[in-house]
Amino acid sequence: MVTDHRLLPIGELSRASGLTVSALRFYDREGVLVPTAVDPATGYRRYSPAQAHDARLLAGMRRVGMPLAEMSAVLESLPDTDAAEDLLAAHLRRLEDGLSDARREVARLTGLLAGPRHAPHEIVVEARALARALDDVRYAASADPDYPMLCAVLLEPHAEGVRLVATDRYRLAVAEVEGAPGGNDVGSMSLLPTALADRLRRALWEEPGGNSGAGAAQGQAAQPVTLLVSPARCSATLPGGTVVEGDCLDLDFPDYRRLLHDPGTARATPTVVPVADILAGLSGRADRHVHLDGSGVSDASGLLLDRAFLWEAASTVGEGYAVLPAEGEIAPLALRDTEDRLVSLLMPVRPEVTP
Repeated sequence: MVTDHRLLPIGELSRASGLTVSALRFYDREGVLVPTAVDPATGYRRYSPAQAHDARLLAGMRRVGMPLAEMSAVLESLPDTDAAEDLLAAHLRRLEDGLSDARREVARLTGLLAGPRHAPHEIVVEARALARALDDVRYAASADPDYPMLCAVLLEPHAEGVRLVATDRYRLAVAEVEGAPGGNDVGSMSLLPTALADRLRRALWEEPGGNSGAGAAQGQAAQPVTLLVSPARCSATLPGGTVVEGDCLDLDFPDYRRLLHDPGTARATPTVVPVADILAGLSGRADRHVHLDGSGVSDASGLLLDRAFLWEAASTVGEGYAVLPAEGEIAPLALRDTEDRLVSLLMPVRPEVTP
């Protein structure tokens, strides 16, 4: 077998890889693809034939918008193709997430363009489930007038019903309610001011004809609530015929989805703490802040959290578990119920630095 040991001029490598000469010079300066030889007199760069393979990889990664550091990491990982493929797969997931975000934003913009003419989205849900979901997220809504878009509960259609979301920037609660027909009509989401959300909560629990009231009989058949959801207005027709309706906030609610951890793509060995252990560890404590690690609430080690916020989130979830972020990862604590119907996120507290 004859091996080609001839060095390639930069122009020839450019033609072989599809990278421009200026791009190859840039990758040389950044230390990503350094020439095998550089003529000291002329500065001409020359590359080995094997580097043509790396250059083609760079060209492909460049076309899909891969960050420079990760492009370099792919080349450095070779010949470990498994590690290189993991890096490529991670970038692909980010692209897919970005596309999903873009689709949601375009759908939201379409709803804004339609304005009051946007036809409301009808969803039928069970009264008790809706009442419980409102209770589950209401605690996380803000009362800060400087952030009016957070003084609200987001109600939006999803594939199997509706999703309710509230956040005050320090904590976030997400609850899902099964219903029909559901769907992903993002443009039909409603941002309920807390006053409207509270009116609906009270009506659901007090409705004499529904099974969500305090006097509901054990085993009573589920009672439907019909929701008409649009950006401008939201209405709910309760089982007894009562209609709760009101105007929605014409404001942009933050995109919360990137904060949610999908259990199916979580780390192989996450640190999980039962919510019951958290509640037991918080009992009797009056400290403003507490630590949480794999063994539960502790005095000096683990994630630093606001005690009152942690108690409220844990008591709302009830039976469930908390997933701690990986060591060194800047991420919220995630609390989930056993059915993954309710998710509460709690941002850690920045430790005070002693001068």
